[in-house]
Amino acid sequence: MSKYLPLSISELKEATLKNFLVILSLLSTFGLLAIAVTNLPLITDWDSIILEKVHNSQSLELDQIAIALTQTARGIAITAITSLLSIGLVWRKQWRSLGYVWLVIIGSGLINFLAKLLFHRHRPDLWVSPLPQPDFSFPSGHAMLSMSLVMAIAMLIPQKHWRLIWLFTGGFWLMAIAWTRLYLGVHYPSDILGGWLLAICWSKTLLK
Repeated sequence: MSKYLPLSISELKEATLKNFLVILSLLSTFGLLAIAVTNLPLITDWDSIILEKVHNSQSLELDQIAIALTQTARGIAITAITSLLSIGLVWRKQWRSLGYVWLVIIGSGLINFLAKLLFHRHRPDLWVSPLPQPDFSFPSGHAMLSMSLVMAIAMLIPQKHWRLIWLFTGGFWLMAIAWTRLYLGVHYPSDILGGWLLAICWSKTLLK
């Protein structure tokens, strides 16, 4: 993990409390969102309106761009990126950081799989997607894995300004992935938000 300056006991307690409150807030927000998407048809109606607006820009060229770009957040791509990152961590003998990164990524994938089975939300069916998906919709796996990777890397960066730069840069990728999932018609906006919330919550839960 990043090497922060030593904290006093009081500062450590305060930091732990803040992290706990953030995690609790994220988890509560996700819980409310999950209840809404599974019980309130109005949420799906709003989601569908946004999807239709995104789909209005549809073209063969954008289809190709979206299909290519969305591959960068597939499980195999995230695993490949994490493996490359692991080489650097092993080289620097940062074993704790190595374990953290893999726990975030593997745990994120497992949590997403179980959440989809639990909430059982079907994919959007507003048009024929050029890249149809067979499993359930909520929360988005692409959104969750990409956010998990961005958050895991951010936690490895000790300098606050570089961490913010990385989060800003990674944010463009996250938004691009979100756009591809909406454009391809395989996720609702609330699926994306749910994936992001769970990913941030999980990555912060593993912090020591």
